[in-house]
Amino acid sequence: MINALHWALTIAVAEFQWHQRGINHSESKITALQCDQTAWLVSLQISCTRSQSHVHNSKFTTNHTLKYDPNIHSGNSTESATVKSPGERDISNHPKDNKMENPTASNTVRSDGKFSLRPTTDLSAIYLSYTLPTGGGAQVLPESVIGAAKSHGVVVELDVEAIKKTLLEGGANVRVGYGRAPVQGTDGHLEVLVDNMKKRSPHLDENGLADFRDLGEIVTVKPGDPLMRIVDPTPGEPGLTVTGKEIPVKPGKKVSFPAGLDGVKVDPADPHLLVAAISGCPIVAKKGVTVEAVYRVQNVDLHTGNITYDGGVHVAGDVHSGMTVKATGDIHVEGTVEDAILEAGGDVTVKCGIMGSDADHDTSDKKIHATIKCGGSCTVKFAQDAHIFAGNGIFVQETSMQCGLTAAHQIIVGDQDSHKGELIGGIARATMLVKAYTIGSDDHPRTIVIAGNDKDLHERLRECNEKSKLADNKFADVLMELGAAKKSPGKVTAEAMAQLDASRVALYAEIAEHTAEALQIKKEIDLAQQAQVVAEKKVFTGAEIRIGQKHYETKQDREGGVFKLGDKGELVFG
Repeated sequence: MINALHWALTIAVAEFQWHQRGINHSESKITALQCDQTAWLVSLQISCTRSQSHVHNSKFTTNHTLKYDPNIHSGNSTESATVKSPGERDISNHPKDNKMENPTASNTVRSDGKFSLRPTTDLSAIYLSYTLPTGGGAQVLPESVIGAAKSHGVVVELDVEAIKKTLLEGGANVRVGYGRAPVQGTDGHLEVLVDNMKKRSPHLDENGLADFRDLGEIVTVKPGDPLMRIVDPTPGEPGLTVTGKEIPVKPGKKVSFPAGLDGVKVDPADPHLLVAAISGCPIVAKKGVTVEAVYRVQNVDLHTGNITYDGGVHVAGDVHSGMTVKATGDIHVEGTVEDAILEAGGDVTVKCGIMGSDADHDTSDKKIHATIKCGGSCTVKFAQDAHIFAGNGIFVQETSMQCGLTAAHQIIVGDQDSHKGELIGGIARATMLVKAYTIGSDDHPRTIVIAGNDKDLHERLRECNEKSKLADNKFADVLMELGAAKKSPGKVTAEAMAQLDASRVALYAEIAEHTAEALQIKKEIDLAQQAQVVAEKKVFTGAEIRIGQKHYETKQDREGGVFKLGDKGELVFG
């Protein structure tokens, strides 16, 4: 039979120890009582308010086990019954499911479950580490972990499932709570709105074969075309710590268009938009876009592909064999031109010369010639196995060998006072003047020089006159229709009258254009009567001189002089 005095004594000791720890025992509640003949075990659940230096008015709930041993209180020992409080063991060591501990359950050393909470340095997350109990030690409850986190100021919602799993299985650095990660602001940047020149790729023919010389058109722009846009920076989004504090962020930096960009301007209607100020080729750099009227390239080869450009082209190196360069403006080549094709609306300048291939084309005996066509003048250092057609003049500084030269006005081979200027072989044809230091060579190749009134001028005049006559007939018809309409008002609609009048104005302008062209051709024909062929030093055997309908073949080498038509139309040399 349990002695009631022992029970009272146990409660009294417990109350005394509660008072010592500042616990209001009036709020305590005995939740379970278990006894046997050797010891008293009382399980209490205490909900109380404590005031200690390290915990300020914090509420906690914990389980305690009171043990009363009759051998102790019977005088066999000087020890007293004690109550184990949170200060005397880990606050997280609570019996699992509020069940009583069993001190005899295992011979293993008893160790309660232990946990720790570790926040990150920026307090953006909190991690749980837990060591499982051993030897029947107390298990930690999820409420204890949550309570400990909140006692340290954690206000975010914790991951209860992760906590439970960790307390059940154990683990280290398990994230059980997190705030909101900050999103840093992104810097503003410049967005390119034109295609990259590097995107050119080989063209496929109808058989699906790639032509590595044809890489497509070169990108060009016109005034007002958009080139680049400013993308504004973002302010970013502040983060939130697990304790509810805001994590500041830095907003992105602003960008602007660099100063001094050529060929471009800021759109007056949109300060964030950069547009082309001129027609040309857009050049994209790291900090902007420029527009150049001249397209620049190091060499023209399979890496660049053929070039077709609305503007001028500048080649810093060479134009390799088989390549083509077409430009509406000028073409300037610093190096040499091999058996390639150059076509320019303006002038063509080749610093180091033009040279066709010496190899035979396929199995034929024909050589592969370089071909140059320009609306203006062509200037080269030397030319060999080349066909050159110029709307104005052809100027060869040193030597023209086995070339076909055709110029609307003049051909000059050799610089003044340089004692260079050999016109050897081939055909040279110009309307006004063909001039060289020497014509022919010691090898006596056939060298044909044609100057003066040739068939091309007369053919151009004939075509111009035909176009002018056709326009005259159309103009007369329109005038008749307008006259008839005025005599019969109402029969012709106002819209039809407007169309007739517009046709009258257009045809009148066309007739005036043809008339001016015909006059210019006639002047050239008249000037052609004064055409000359000049050999400053020597004319070699094998040279043939033609001026107008007259021609002269050199049967033997002779000193230089001037070939021209005399007063009676005869070819004279002197």
